[in-house]
Amino acid sequence: MNLCTEDVPKTSAFYQAVFGLDRVTDEEHRLAGEDTADRFTGAVDFLTDGTVEFHITRKDVNLGFQMKQFINPLERGHFCFRTDDIEGFKKRLEEKGVPYADYGKWALAGWYQIFFHDPDGRIIEVHQTGM
Repeated sequence: MNLCTEDVPKTSAFYQAVFGLDRVTDEEHRLAGEDTADRFTGAVDFLTDGTVEFHITRKDVNLGFQMKQFINPLERGHFCFRTDDIEGFKKRLEEKGVPYADYGKWALAGWYQIFFHDPDGRIIEVHQTGM
């Protein structure tokens, strides 16, 4: 679950205190490096209850324009699913006529991310790691 905020430290501290969430600091959750075009440089904290992961991210209402994408996952937040076959998932969306924004590897090192809307306009991310 991605929650967007103007104040990452304050919001992160709230969720840690109220829900007892722990920070995630493993290698998988490092931001993309200098070698990634259009990489994400905003503030983010990764939290977990041991089962569900929360990304507390600085709100960025201009990200869609900057990335030349029609979906902005950092305006209101979004929820996520992980796949082992991002290309297969993209094909499935295309077969079902669901448009998606292909962000590629822009935010987290090795994470390939796409975003699309459900019928009510909620933003959904699907990503594959280890890429």
